[in-house]
Order: sequence, then structure tokens, then C-alpha cells
Amino acid sequence: MKYLDYMRRLFGTALSFAVFGIAGLIMGLLLFPLLFVFLRDDLARQRIARRIIGRAFAAFVWLIKVLGVLSYEIVGRENMETGENHLIVANHPTLIDVVFLVSMFPDSDCVIKEAVTRNPFMRSTVMAANYISNNACDDLLDSCVARLKKGSSLLLFPEGTRTVPGRPIEFKPGAATVAVRTSARVLPIAISCAPLFLTKDEPWYTVPATRPHFVIRIMPPVSLRDLVPDQQDQRHARHAMNDALRLLITSGLPDGSGRSGATRAGTLTQFS
Repeated sequence: MKYLDYMRRLFGTALSFAVFGIAGLIMGLLLFPLLFVFLRDDLARQRIARRIIGRAFAAFVWLIKVLGVLSYEIVGRENMETGENHLIVANHPTLIDVVFLVSMFPDSDCVIKEAVTRNPFMRSTVMAANYISNNACDDLLDSCVARLKKGSSLLLFPEGTRTVPGRPIEFKPGAATVAVRTSARVLPIAISCAPLFLTKDEPWYTVPATRPHFVIRIMPPVSLRDLVPDQQDQRHARHAMNDALRLLITSGLPDGSGRSGATRAGTLTQFS
């Protein structure tokens, strides 16, 4: 029975990513180029593109759940329905964290890798959605600050890359810098997955022995004043904010340890 369950989840994982890739190609080569032809208004095109991406990601989450690849629960939905713009910050344990969060916050700005903007199959998608490229650190921070000040929400992973399993979570100062420069309200999100799945440097076909369960915990929004004393200068405030964000998010993880998980709960070997 364990073998059959493993093979079912392995097949479901392969099918899910195949569908994801094919859908991405169709949207990038056909659908989003048409938005540039029929929608000349940049804001209208951006809004529609982001809604399409959000619904596509939501469909992918539904598919992987229906296929039995994983299960998930979202805790604290009431904290995301405030009608305000936020700096959304989350830890980054797995490959599909961004899929979950974009499906939940489709109108938010996101930071993407420069390589994605140069990919001929994804370029039109990124341009239509008007996401922020990480091509230059100084320009990146300025762009993030500008988007927040204009009233948009912004989704950031302060780690900058996926957490290395078993190591403490460490945040780079970028998200804290944006928070200090904008005084934006922060919406912290703690993401956990047990057993570990789709972690850093792990191929998609490494399926764990049991079905992974994701918990996405949306914590109450907090202001800069709640986390950093007023009397600090900007440099000290940035460091204090970075520490406060890390402690806040790790407190929402199952053991509160700030580690991504030390084991994979018995990953099965691949069958030839």
C-alpha cells in the first residue's frame, strides 16, 4: 500500500508540473501577448493579467490537492481581509510558496528574478503583470518603496531564496529596509510543510514517504511602531526591524524554532 500511495503521488506530482508548464507556455506565448494588442491602458492590462495569474495559480493548488500530492490549510484568513495595502512578508521553505501566496493575493506586486524577465516564454507574462525585476539592488528597493507608497501591497520573501533544511531561518535586510522607509503595515505569514517537500536543491520527483501537509498561517498585521522604537535612526531601525520580522514569523511556525525542518520523515528511494 505504501508503494502504491508513493507511485500515485509521484504520478500526481509529474502530472501537476507538466500541466503547470504547458499552461505557462500557452499563456506566455498566446494569451498575454493578446492583452498588449487589445488593452492599451497599462493599469487595466496589469489588473487583468494579475487576476489571470492568480486564478491559474489557484487552479494549480486545487489540482495538486485533488491529485493527492499534498494537503494544506490556511489559518488566519480574517487577517488578509482588511482592505489595506500591506508589505506581505513570508518565510520560504518550498518551491511552491509563491504559488500559494499569489493565488491568495493576486493584486499584489511581486519581485521576480531578472532571468525570468529575459525568458522568451515568460517575458510577456511578467511585462503584462508589471512585476518588479531584481536586476539591481538600489533600483529594486526604490521600486518596492514606490509601489507601496502608491497604495499597492507588496509580497517579499526576506530570505531571498528557499530555506536550507535544518538551518536557522535568516533574513536579508531588504524587506526591513522597505518597511522602515515606507512605514507600511506588515502582514507576516509563516509557512510550514511536514514532511519536507520541494525544498532547496531538491528535485521535484523526490516524493516523501507520506503526503506533505502545508500550513499557511496569516498573522495579524503590525505597524512599524509595534516592532521598532521611535527613537532609533534609520540604520538601527532597519536592523531592529529585520530581527523583529524574523522572530515574528518564526514564532508562527509549529515549533517556533526558526528552523525549516531537520528531517524529511523517511523519503522513499526511487523505484527503477
